[in-house]
Amino acid sequence: MHHKFAKIDLMLERILTILILAGILWQPTSVTADEISLGRLDSTQNRPELRPGYVQGDVVSYSYVPNKRWTRQEACGILPYLCEYGLQKHQDGTPLETYHRENIRRIDMVSRWSTAVMLYPRRRSYRDEIINLMLRCFKNRQLIVLRVYWSPREPAPYSQAVDLLETLWAKRNMVLTSPEGDRATGQQLINNVLMIKLGDEGLGAFGTEGLELIHKKFYDTVKYRVMDGKKPFTHIKAWYNMIGYWNGCYAATQKDLDIHKHRKIPSNAEFIGTDVYQWWGLKWAPFDPYGVGITRAQVQRVVDHWHSYFTGYYPDGLKMEATDKPSPESQNETHAMMGAIELANAQSAMMFFIGVSAQIKDVTYTTPIETMDAYYDNLKAGPWVGLSWWHFEDFADMEGAIHYVDKDFRHYTPQHPKGIAYSREQLDKLHDEFIASRMRMFEDIVYNQFGHLNPRDGGL
Repeated sequence: MHHKFAKIDLMLERILTILILAGILWQPTSVTADEISLGRLDSTQNRPELRPGYVQGDVVSYSYVPNKRWTRQEACGILPYLCEYGLQKHQDGTPLETYHRENIRRIDMVSRWSTAVMLYPRRRSYRDEIINLMLRCFKNRQLIVLRVYWSPREPAPYSQAVDLLETLWAKRNMVLTSPEGDRATGQQLINNVLMIKLGDEGLGAFGTEGLELIHKKFYDTVKYRVMDGKKPFTHIKAWYNMIGYWNGCYAATQKDLDIHKHRKIPSNAEFIGTDVYQWWGLKWAPFDPYGVGITRAQVQRVVDHWHSYFTGYYPDGLKMEATDKPSPESQNETHAMMGAIELANAQSAMMFFIGVSAQIKDVTYTTPIETMDAYYDNLKAGPWVGLSWWHFEDFADMEGAIHYVDKDFRHYTPQHPKGIAYSREQLDKLHDEFIASRMRMFEDIVYNQFGHLNPRDGGL
């Protein structure tokens, strides 16, 4: 098995080396710009005092929370980065501009309760429309997460990100204007980019060394890219996400390496995380938000128990042990990730979690509000710096957060596995509970954790 992965790692290294040597000819095209208004939206980088709405992190960003690296000590008690996963509507073979109005609606929707928005420059042809969407994010004080995965099939890894950032850099001193009239300079949009998600569990087949090479390629290609003698993208972090510790994906202890044959996380990770979902399956507990023989108090007890195992933060620590026996010591992702970071000596690593906000049809039901609240409260208590909800829209077999807002959830029961309609009263109640939950989190982040940056008196 180790010989097999050694061959894979060697192959990966050769692929990356070839890609580095081959290079690529970048041909950014122009974007609409209003140069007359430049003076009103100039860069705030060198200002001794920031204008309302701008905050200082590793760079100055127009956001509710700083765009910066946090230590794990700083992270306990705060959860600055909150976003929805899979927000963007797109379809292969269809110009992204086709969905412009719907994507603007979605960005505005989640900007009510988020501090970051995820965009997906899946094709290089998406670039100019992605910039228009970034302008909307900027208007709403949202940091920006870009999803640009490394792939051995790509002729030049991260080419979509490079093309986008080079275009913005070329327009760094120009005011870009969207169809809605949203405006920012290229530099300001660059500064609002928080991170790039460069992959998830599928890349684990390349092993620790392979993941380190994938990260290094990102740093060499994107983060430390030299433009006009400068390195303007150094604040943009890499994000890599894995299957949970309880699935045997990564090592939290030396014993995990020596006995259980788990792997270290990449030592050069920045945002590093896991996705673990609280499943409410028919085999375990028939459940629906409006109950099938189970009360909300019972739901709360199940949620509290599950999260005490998987996300709870124990200030005195846990001695992790990758065994089949269910316990916090064998399943807790918070303390396993803390141990993994220490074991790998990943000194720049920050913890970013993906939590469930929907479930698979015919198997489980809509995620209860109690589960969402527990994710937030437990992750905030520990050294996590971000929570991304999985997921926002439809897959073939799932429903997401958008259905809470648009009030078009279906009611799934063992008797009706394909779903039946909720009553209007029930849809209204689900909607109101969801919005109240999300807004509680937003208020806590913006006006409690970072209240010194976000006055309520209308100063913004």
